[in-house]
Amino acid sequence: MGETTNIRFGTDIITFFDTAWWGLGEELPYPDWIAAVGRDPRHYFDRMLDGVRDAGLEGVELAPEPGGWTTALKAYGDTAGVKRALAERGLVLSSSYAPGRQLIGDALDDPDREAHADRYMDEHAAFVAELGADIITMGNIARSRFKNESPDDTATAEDFTAPVSRELHERFAEQVNRLGAIVGRHGVRIAIHTDAYSVCSRNEDIATVLELTDPETVLLCPDAGHISLDGGDPVEVLRRHLDRIPVMHWKDCAQPLSGHVLRGDQKQRHATMLTYFRVLGSGKVDWTRWMEILRDNEWRGWAIEEIDNSPDPVGELRQGLEYFRTHLAPIYR
Repeated sequence: MGETTNIRFGTDIITFFDTAWWGLGEELPYPDWIAAVGRDPRHYFDRMLDGVRDAGLEGVELAPEPGGWTTALKAYGDTAGVKRALAERGLVLSSSYAPGRQLIGDALDDPDREAHADRYMDEHAAFVAELGADIITMGNIARSRFKNESPDDTATAEDFTAPVSRELHERFAEQVNRLGAIVGRHGVRIAIHTDAYSVCSRNEDIATVLELTDPETVLLCPDAGHISLDGGDPVEVLRRHLDRIPVMHWKDCAQPLSGHVLRGDQKQRHATMLTYFRVLGSGKVDWTRWMEILRDNEWRGWAIEEIDNSPDPVGELRQGLEYFRTHLAPIYR
């Protein structure tokens, strides 16, 4: 990009998941969206990668399905085909997403599911390494009352202010450490994404998780928007844990939202959360202080400008990138 030699910009291709943008209607159920992509994955991936290029970015973070690594393989045939599709557009793989809510959550509920998680992460890490990247950004598990497909709409404010138990953090860390050791054999590391309302989203919980995990193989991907939505301070997270952060999601947020007011299944809750997220520079995150911390520590890594389900993905990515170039890049120089 030329603004700094240390900070490289990319996006998670969940930015391109707005079904209306694809002409599929605004209310398309998530399973139908997955099925639509599955019928012609090359068409969808070509257009998403074209959009990343046209927005002026250089990195791609593969997303939850149907924008994940397994569907990318279906789109382009094999890992070499994925690499070729990226290179033809001047792009590289920055990182790739793994669904921690399912992999870790399912294994905690049923230890027999650990073998599935281990195999998935081993194959995923081999794919990431072959593409020249070394980070799997991994979601984590809900802190209270929200399960994968069985939401509890009776949650109260107290459920979300109550601290996460040490036992749950230790069980979670045990799972992540095991998976970290598996991907580490490929030279890949896990970066835990700070999902709002999770066991690793609030400042004190993030500190506990990092204390309990292996710093060689388990790192952190702070999402400024998610941390802010859950009432945390993303700048303080950055200041305290920068040595464990190789990649970060530069999402903005309008204001906090208590998780207990969310209703519906996972997709419906996410839809409500999206109304609080903002394009980089148009919310409440203190990006000036964020950038000063990066400058003072000469941080190097990936800035992932993620805008979930954007109605105008290329336009909004360009808007955020222009904000960075105009207001933030001069701080780093």
